Amino acid sequence: MAQGREEVAELEAPQEGSPWHAYRRKWASERKHLPDVDVAKAGGWNSLERLKTAYQQADKATMLRVVMEAGEPREVR
Repeated sequence: MAQGREEVAELEAPQEGSPWHAYRRKWASERKHLPDVDVAKAGGWNSLERLKTAYQQADKATMLRVVMEAGEPREVR
């Protein structure tokens, strides 16, 4: 019997949404902490705008980190 895409990719359950874009969205969103240009290049996107508007999704865990994590204070010049 032929294996499904999810089985071949060793995923636990099918992703919600379209068969292809849901996986690209998950992949891009999991890499939001990495430099945009590298994520876009590695994922095959020609446009940072497309990556950020169509594929990277906001999530509660990342938004909480944005609120809770303070950066290093910078000296005023």
